Amino acid sequence: MPDIEKEVYNNSAAKARPMRSRSRARGEDDNHNPVDPVDDYSEDNELDNLIDRFSRTVCLDNKPYIQKECNTNATHISSLPMELLNLILKWVVSADLDLRSLENFAGVCKGFYLAARDQEIWKQVCCRAFGRSFIADAPLSSSVTWRQFYLNRAKIHFNGCYVSKMSYLREGERGFQDHEMYKAWHMVTYYRLIRLFPGGRILMVLSAEDPGLTAKLMNSNKFCSVQGALYGEYKVVDNKLACVLHKTSKNEKKAASKFRRKRNDTMIYHESPEQDFFMEFQIKGRKDRLLYWTSYDIITRYSTGDENSDSVPLNDQTFPRMQFTKVGSYHFESSGPL
Repeated sequence: MPDIEKEVYNNSAAKARPMRSRSRARGEDDNHNPVDPVDDYSEDNELDNLIDRFSRTVCLDNKPYIQKECNTNATHISSLPMELLNLILKWVVSADLDLRSLENFAGVCKGFYLAARDQEIWKQVCCRAFGRSFIADAPLSSSVTWRQFYLNRAKIHFNGCYVSKMSYLREGERGFQDHEMYKAWHMVTYYRLIRLFPGGRILMVLSAEDPGLTAKLMNSNKFCSVQGALYGEYKVVDNKLACVLHKTSKNEKKAASKFRRKRNDTMIYHESPEQDFFMEFQIKGRKDRLLYWTSYDIITRYSTGDENSDSVPLNDQTFPRMQFTKVGSYHFESSGPL
């Protein structure tokens, strides 16, 4: 049987559950030692109260949170105080919110699990993800932890990019040797990539290259080597993502024809106006991995003071949904603590 481990676990858990329930109802543990009476056993209740159960176990045994697996003369990590261990975890999560590494750390032992569920760490994660002003007004009850608050809200992911693929047919030019009835058509394919940084910074890139290679170049919230990259700000409100991207004005130089002989006409300047791109998405999908377009507006500002506003019509062909794609690693080390 390919899933023999799962079958053995289910059978053993089904047999142990009634015995454990009867012993707990009598106020005894599995070794018939007296304990505090608890409610009827349930798997959901056990998972929800892991922190209390682990903490109670450590307090009763009078042992450190982290214990050695084997005897060694080297200094063990259990010698560190819990405050210093939490500071190390802030470097593990870092300013990029590497929560996957935090969850992997929590699966090592009971002590690491308790350290990874620290309220201060998850409160700072919520501040980086949703903003300090939003967290200050958040209706957080005493029964809901900051980790539960983060998991229950619609959120965005930071360890990758949101990617959409666009394709269309374009008519090509007919060559002088082509037949009059022959028409060349080209299939044009390009990708739109959006990366969201913790703290409200956004980067958008349009590229015809492989999205896996392009995403690796989007590793900084200040500079991107991809031509035409746009930076801006974003904000998450309920299950909607509002973004604004900026394109600054610049003078583009174009060389004049070599047949012009006047020295004053050697360069021609073309003004590129400032543009703001206002985009709004709806966060959907399993684990909030899809972004659906809801609105797209462009505001153009010229140096003369004129301003033009355009609303782009949206459809599934030209603006398909954006799906989150995980990127292995943007950095080899953390640039700063949480």
